[in-house]
Amino acid sequence: MTTLAETEREVLSALVDRVDPANLAQEMVAAFRSEISGYTRLPDSVVAGQILAVSQSNVELFFRSITELRGPTEEELVPFRESARSRAEEGLPLEDLLHAYRLGGRLGWQALVAAARPEEYPALLSAAELLMRYIDTVSSVVAQTYLDEHQHLVSEEERRQRALLEALAHPEREVPALRDLAERVGFPIAERYRPFCKALPGAPTHAHSQLASELRTRGVLALTEGDRVTGLTTEDADPRVFDGPHSLYVLGAPAPRAELAAALADVRMLLGFAGREGMEGAIEVDGFLLELLLARSPDLADRLAGRVLGPLDAYAERRSSDLLETLEAFLACALDRRRTAQQLHVHPNTLDYRLRRIAELTGLEPGRPRDLVLLELALARRRLAS
Repeated sequence: MTTLAETEREVLSALVDRVDPANLAQEMVAAFRSEISGYTRLPDSVVAGQILAVSQSNVELFFRSITELRGPTEEELVPFRESARSRAEEGLPLEDLLHAYRLGGRLGWQALVAAARPEEYPALLSAAELLMRYIDTVSSVVAQTYLDEHQHLVSEEERRQRALLEALAHPEREVPALRDLAERVGFPIAERYRPFCKALPGAPTHAHSQLASELRTRGVLALTEGDRVTGLTTEDADPRVFDGPHSLYVLGAPAPRAELAAALADVRMLLGFAGREGMEGAIEVDGFLLELLLARSPDLADRLAGRVLGPLDAYAERRSSDLLETLEAFLACALDRRRTAQQLHVHPNTLDYRLRRIAELTGLEPGRPRDLVLLELALARRRLAS
């Protein structure tokens, strides 16, 4: 703590005696209600009870720290820890909680200034440093306690969410307490659900945890999976709950519980594919039926890719060939030879030579519909595998 001259200490002791902690605490609570949005949502009984009591304790403890020239003890910090745990349980944002402590410190300082006489102003400079040290200590304790409690609550909630998702997606596994679990989570039991997967491209893991929490407040069964959020929503849910800036999501069609496991795998796969392509917003499942078809039959898809592209890979190893790039460009240009040659910056005769080599190596001719389908499927499988 700051060293004070005896005269400064006496001045500050006289100052705090002129301020009524109870009245100041009432003023603080009124300011919390009017200036901090999170406090407007708290019940009156909580505000008039614990928050008012903690606010008064805060004022009294700060005044003691001035007169006794010491920091708060662990025992004196207990009410602040309990209050922080309660605010975490109520869902009050941490920034709102810390805002309240800063606002309380400002009001406490204003009360001291208002009570001071002109000749006592120099002593207030020492009080300002003491106040900043005090707020820093208490805010650090409150923030750490809040985060510890919030992590515990999130972990418990995530476990329940995950258990319910597993039970709903695997109806063959009997879960005797399924209805009780659903009631605790607050998610209805039904015969059909819509699977979803959502990501915030480039955002850290904790941002996805916050996203999952927000979706749960909107009646969605949501849990984090690292850099994405996956879960279920009811069949009649409003898809707009998944909208948001700089986000990417896939919302599947309603599926019976017996098909949910496969449907969840589909939306996860499509989200990953769309993310690699740099897409944003809502991804329509119907736009990726080809990719889903390949993902649902991975063994056959790998066999197809090996059959079609294997000869081209082997040729490239021997000759440093551009045949695979040529094939991709030719299909992307809808079999337009002139446009393909321009895109590859080669002479049309060179393109024709490469296309003949592709046909010789694979036994497939892009001009034949069935062969074209096989070539397109093989390239799509390679894109998915990448």
